[in-house]
Amino acid sequence: MYSNKAPALSATSFLLLAIIAMAAAAFYRLPLLDERPMHTDEAILAFKTADFQTTGHFHYDPKDYHGPGLHYAALLWSKVAFWGAPDTWNGAQLRTVTAVCGLLLILATILLTDALGRGGVVAAMLLAAVSPMQVFYSRYYIMETPLVLLVMIALVSFWRYSQGGGRLWLLLGGIATGLQHATKETFILNVAAGFVAWLVAKQLFGPFEPRRNGFTMGSSKQRPGKPLLWVLIPAAIVSVAMYSGGFHDWEAVQNSFTTYANYLERSGGAGHEKPWHYYLTLLTWRSDGGLNWSEGLIVGLALIGMGHGLVGNHQKNGPRQAFIVFLSLYALLLIGGYSVLAYKTPWSILSAQHALILLAGYGTSVLASVFSKGILRIGFRIAFGLGLYHLCFQTSLAIHRYCADARNPWVYSHTVQAFPRLLHQVSELQRLEPAPMSILVVNKDLGWPMRWYWRTNTNARYEPAVPEAEPTASVIICDAEALPAVQAKIAARPYHNQGFYGLRPNENLIMLVEQSLWTRYETAQKDAAVTP
Repeated sequence: MYSNKAPALSATSFLLLAIIAMAAAAFYRLPLLDERPMHTDEAILAFKTADFQTTGHFHYDPKDYHGPGLHYAALLWSKVAFWGAPDTWNGAQLRTVTAVCGLLLILATILLTDALGRGGVVAAMLLAAVSPMQVFYSRYYIMETPLVLLVMIALVSFWRYSQGGGRLWLLLGGIATGLQHATKETFILNVAAGFVAWLVAKQLFGPFEPRRNGFTMGSSKQRPGKPLLWVLIPAAIVSVAMYSGGFHDWEAVQNSFTTYANYLERSGGAGHEKPWHYYLTLLTWRSDGGLNWSEGLIVGLALIGMGHGLVGNHQKNGPRQAFIVFLSLYALLLIGGYSVLAYKTPWSILSAQHALILLAGYGTSVLASVFSKGILRIGFRIAFGLGLYHLCFQTSLAIHRYCADARNPWVYSHTVQAFPRLLHQVSELQRLEPAPMSILVVNKDLGWPMRWYWRTNTNARYEPAVPEAEPTASVIICDAEALPAVQAKIAARPYHNQGFYGLRPNENLIMLVEQSLWTRYETAQKDAAVTP
């Protein structure tokens, strides 16, 4: 069996490659964060964050939304970055929170150097830095990237403890686990997959810790279960403190557990049904409208890492083999679990994809050991560089040109790129009104994401259906299918039909402007055109 005996990467090379990886990660994650219009989910979360900042209380809705973890992180960052009042916030500022989480996620990989090797760590960092999926959702104000970061912190903490670290690592792992529950309830799938993978890996390859000074949970040297308390107690305290708003709202704590009944019901699809192989296509190959997307490089390298972890010669490093097998089983269990569920959204698989990236880093180091001399070494480095370039090329397309295009596989029911045209038109009309302009939005989704953009307008109303009373707003925006009913209500008053505006793929809005306001707008436009 093959043994990994390649010369270790020098400390200087390791540091240089790690810096390059972090620079590439920042280059793709931080600039132009406002280039893409807000997704409905982002807008709702942004609105809840602003409300949390204003009122000091987080209202937990166990039916449709998630815990307060992301909102606490945003409030903390808002203080550090001096954002100011919530009514001045913009999408770019909020997305910085998840972008920073994405950078920390990559940086944390360094703490797995003894598990993946120096070469494996820098390879994983480079792959994570330019992975289209990782980059796209690091620029997305939703819970997924912060959740993956917290999972990584817990994983690193438990590994460091198994390698002879102190109980502070257990404490950190427990805090990270509690924060996972407070961030997104689906963390339970990560915990379940991790626990099963740990049991199997331990049975197959023995304890994870070094033979001399490690600790086995079943060891007679310690009371059974004692280390587990160092995890469970801080996890419970952190989770309860966050859901209860500092031990005040105990109903929210209760709801954080009863919500799993809702999740069980929604697992049947709830309008997000996809075939079982949906996530496999996201991870390997997807083609839509003439565009081809693939992160097959990561999957292929991860499979090599998995294979070597299972059959490679690890006589001198049993804990590493146990960890690689654990990570392999964890990734496979997560992918399998999410694939079985009918309910599927593309970001849900992000934590499993990150585990594959870690395995891909290890797989890269294995191949580097095989192709370690002469022309083979040069050829391998060129091939790996070309693979990274291909990922970079896709990432640039995903976050810029196709950042809100349905042909991008990581775009899901997104606000179309032309949507800001509607915002601009309303802004132009608002200049002619002495007070916040009266706006009526008739939309089945209650006007998201418009509600975020117009959150300071106290004269804006949002209705899921045409109201019974005759609308009196200066501007009426409605779903295309609701237009006849709206026109019937305003038959006695003249409105100008400004035409169609895109909201989401195959979803259009109609803007109706009160005729007197539209006449003034046209006059102002003509005057501006002739003014030198």
